Amino acid sequence: MVLQIDASVALLVRTTLWLSRRVRKHSQLQRALSEAFGTAVLLFFGAGSVIATLVLSARKPAAIDGADLMVIASTFGFVIIALVYALGRVSGCHINPAITLALAVTKRFAWRDVPIYWLAQLVGAVVGSLAVWIVFGQRAIDLGLGQTSFDSGTTGYLAAALGELIGTFVLVFAVLGIVDPNAPTQMSGIVIGLVVAAIDLMLIPATGGAINPARALGPEIVAAIGGGTTHWIQYVPAYLLPELAGGCLGALLYDYLAVPRLVTSAPIVHAVTETSEGSRA
Repeated sequence: MVLQIDASVALLVRTTLWLSRRVRKHSQLQRALSEAFGTAVLLFFGAGSVIATLVLSARKPAAIDGADLMVIASTFGFVIIALVYALGRVSGCHINPAITLALAVTKRFAWRDVPIYWLAQLVGAVVGSLAVWIVFGQRAIDLGLGQTSFDSGTTGYLAAALGELIGTFVLVFAVLGIVDPNAPTQMSGIVIGLVVAAIDLMLIPATGGAINPARALGPEIVAAIGGGTTHWIQYVPAYLLPELAGGCLGALLYDYLAVPRLVTSAPIVHAVTETSEGSRA
């Protein structure tokens, strides 16, 4: 009789633990939708802020000045702060293919999920850009839809690629340091947002400050659909490849310098989740 009770208790414990893990772990669909939604929100408010400042500008031709630059960079930063806290527990809130790749390269993220995250981020970037077009109408297309590009007459391809590589490098390096298991976590989302704003302040005048392949590609696709000006020739050499490389290099250098405890899931999940005792979940 005692053995039967012990077996029943053991079964109950195992079932409870299994259900607990099932409740805590988000499904692949939930995580993909989280990445798509987060990237769409980033593009809607981030790229949308560019159009908003140009619509309000009385300068002809429309151009961005120092005050506009501060507003746009701050908007990107504020949106990322909100998204990290809102979605970090679900998908890790990568919302950036370069971050996803860097985490996979350093064994923090499963390679099998990389294509799913990349597809979700691209879809989100297109949806967010379409939303900007819907809200502002044809003015959004005419004003560039918040695309990231550079004037090849004043900025060479090598300079643009180096800027995006350095920016993405710093972003990933900083993110890993901010969400390191040994670092304070209460302010992680705010600090990540401020890092993005700082990078944008530097890079927007030169390259548009993409530091995110999905952010750079989404507006290009929608601008092409709307018959606007596109910059396809710049995308791969100045944005896609440097950003992916910069993200991986940033993660590898961080691991070499800090030698953190490697985790198997997105580090932002740990940075924005606490247990009842106040430690990371």
